[in-house]
Amino acid sequence: MNKEVKSSDRKEIGKIKSVGQYFVEVEDGVISKKHYFIPKKYIHQYDGDTIYSSLEKEQVIQKYQRDSPPLESELQESEKGEEYELIPFMAKEPGLEIKTELMEEELKIPWEEIIHKHVRTTDNIDIGDIDKVGDEFVVVREGVANVHLYYIPKKYIIKYDGSSLWVNLSSTLASSKFERKNEPSEEEMESLLNQ
Repeated sequence: MNKEVKSSDRKEIGKIKSVGQYFVEVEDGVISKKHYFIPKKYIHQYDGDTIYSSLEKEQVIQKYQRDSPPLESELQESEKGEEYELIPFMAKEPGLEIKTELMEEELKIPWEEIIHKHVRTTDNIDIGDIDKVGDEFVVVREGVANVHLYYIPKKYIIKYDGSSLWVNLSSTLASSKFERKNEPSEEEMESLLNQ
């Protein structure tokens, strides 16, 4: 939220105001504010400070400037871009609140604070960054060209130190049990949760 968004031609578009299921709302200006509802599939890079769109500023202005979010019926299938999850949908998870036997106190982490944080195993290996937070899992992504995805049940989380989330798994166990190529089905989720 409130991160700067730039176009592919490196022009400032505005700041992230809200995140919808298929788009991000970018607000520009102080007095006469402009709003752009950019489909998530055109958001392709985040360097920790700035989010970059794959569109030029002129394209954003022409296609996505409007006063209110698009309705579901207005979104074409091609605009939905569900496979583009650089920015997860905020309503999926209000935050991370868990208490396991290994914790002294309940862990409460706001959603936006935990995304893109490192995940460390008991053998102190960084297995990637948090990509998504679901009801039962955190999804950890490692690599850019050669991507590894880990669907780790929340019950394995043991602590969060502000920069890393620690899980009660060794790196070999994390990859042998929880590394997956695609999102698990409901049945697979069940079996992962019972491991």
